[in-house]
Amino acid sequence: MPALRKIVAVLACAAALQAHERGKKDLKPSKARPDLDASAKQLKKAKEQLAAKGAYSCCIRPSCDLCARKNGSCNCLNNVATGQGACGECYEAWRAGRGALKIKHPNSVKLLPSENQACPLPGAPPPELKQAAESLLRAKRTLVSEQRYYCCIRGGCAHCAHEGNCPCGTDLASDTATKNPKSRKGVCGDCLDGWHSGQGSFAGISPAGVALAAMDSMDASMGPGGDSSGWYSSGTSQEPRSTPMDMLTKKAGDWTLMANGVLFGIYSAETGPRAQDKIFSTNWFMGMASHRLGPGTLTLRSMLSLEPVTITNRRYPLIFAEGETAYGIPIVSGQHPHDFFMELAAAYQLKLTDRLALNFYGGPRGEPALGPPAFPHRISSSEDPIAVISHHLQDSTHIASNVFTAGITYRAITLEASGFHGREPGENKWALNSGGIDSLSTRLTITPTPRWSGQFSIGRINQREATHPLRPSLRTTASLMYVRPLRQGHWAASLVWGRNNDLAYTHLPNIPAIPVGFQPRHIVSVPTRIPEQIYNSFLLESTVLFRNRNWVWFRGEATDKDSLLLYPEDPFVLLVDERRYARVHAFTAGYERELPRIASWLGHGIGGQVTSFVSPPVLEPVYGAHPWGIQLFVRLRLTMR
Repeated sequence: MPALRKIVAVLACAAALQAHERGKKDLKPSKARPDLDASAKQLKKAKEQLAAKGAYSCCIRPSCDLCARKNGSCNCLNNVATGQGACGECYEAWRAGRGALKIKHPNSVKLLPSENQACPLPGAPPPELKQAAESLLRAKRTLVSEQRYYCCIRGGCAHCAHEGNCPCGTDLASDTATKNPKSRKGVCGDCLDGWHSGQGSFAGISPAGVALAAMDSMDASMGPGGDSSGWYSSGTSQEPRSTPMDMLTKKAGDWTLMANGVLFGIYSAETGPRAQDKIFSTNWFMGMASHRLGPGTLTLRSMLSLEPVTITNRRYPLIFAEGETAYGIPIVSGQHPHDFFMELAAAYQLKLTDRLALNFYGGPRGEPALGPPAFPHRISSSEDPIAVISHHLQDSTHIASNVFTAGITYRAITLEASGFHGREPGENKWALNSGGIDSLSTRLTITPTPRWSGQFSIGRINQREATHPLRPSLRTTASLMYVRPLRQGHWAASLVWGRNNDLAYTHLPNIPAIPVGFQPRHIVSVPTRIPEQIYNSFLLESTVLFRNRNWVWFRGEATDKDSLLLYPEDPFVLLVDERRYARVHAFTAGYERELPRIASWLGHGIGGQVTSFVSPPVLEPVYGAHPWGIQLFVRLRLTMR
């Protein structure tokens, strides 16, 4: 029972966001990391020894480090209980909702001067404290040499050192220069404690004028937690931490409001026997609102698209693309529009420690833990306005109904599991599909450095297609993403593999396999066993932004396709027995020029791309050996870049 009570206490008083996640960070791996890890381990061992002696009694969960480093003991629990106050790190944690005591007004906890913080029990400090201090000192020197550590107190704070970046000095300097108190950034709890202990390293600044940095909930809404995890891209899929975030943000009381979005206006033309031309727009808009709730952070998420209006006739031309239906007929060599409601969901993050977090996500419309970040939201395809032709083998579940996901993140590793409704969205793109949770998936994501992320996922999707409601599918995907910041831009690349195993099933007599209003497909008089079909796809894409004005990108695909490609979009294709038929290839190259801005929050560009499709011999009579596609477009994007 004591162990159980400990677990409950940790969960109930889980760590919230750290205060100092603002400003532009150096996201390269630091050479100080081995010393920082050693210091953390040594300090943890020292705290355990002090606690065993009764000389370390903290008021937050997880317990503070400041008292061990500074005082060799901790009496914050008793000090807070008696109304005296707490150390700077505990003071910061109480405002982040991490207090471990039941008191009527948690925000009334005061900052206690350092001379009154220590536990009065006698005894020599454990040797691990000295070792931790030596390791931390080496790490700080390395961080200073890497120009990522600018502290405002003598000796430098440890809180920011363990984050690998310290902006406290530069933030405090800018605070003293600004005339608007609301725009001031503040410092971390360690630095606040140092200033009130007479350790401030700037002349002419009163400790009373040094404020604690505001708790920022953006990191919790944009990432799963853990000190090395990536950014959320779509649903709970992750991109590397070094990915630039095109996000407008605004504070509204205790809420952090965020928005981003993109709109392409496109003219598309194709060559070959199946050539089609069209003018249309692909687009989406995301809005989020994040707020501290209890011991964690709540984020409300929505994503909308006007494609039901800007893509007429329920499709746009794209050679070799398949998936879903238009007017009851399977789409062949075309791409369906996205739904108006792409996402209506909520996320809740519970940080247990700086490295461990629980994550929950769900809603009537969202993305389960299956596949890589969806193609409209991958930074490696940010300027390509057209869908990938292997979309329905890789990431088509990015718009799913009745999704619930639970995950745990430890440092660079996130493990998730999802339940969701497996049927793909219907042709009514304005509606929210209904249906119970009938499909499951799980995903392992690893972000070993800020520049890399990888995932492996597998899911059982039941009743996926309207034309084959009895056919279950087993989807397996793996992907690797890399993002490298450049001096005036970035380089991003993704490698994706996706596989659909359309499992064998029994087709029952007189069971329609298409929507109501159409003739039943493949009527059988006796139960008939339909064999499994396996489809594989491979994708490599890369985008480079240089001099902040020039975009260049490439996409290459190889994907298996079924026998529907032999036929036009006519009602009789509902009778075609779909089998794996051939592997097709597509290669795209494009360029875009960023134009001078009219508004600071709106980026716009003009560009174009060319795609060469390679038909296998069996499809050359239908499509030609090398059909081409070309798109010319203008692009608008909400951005602060």
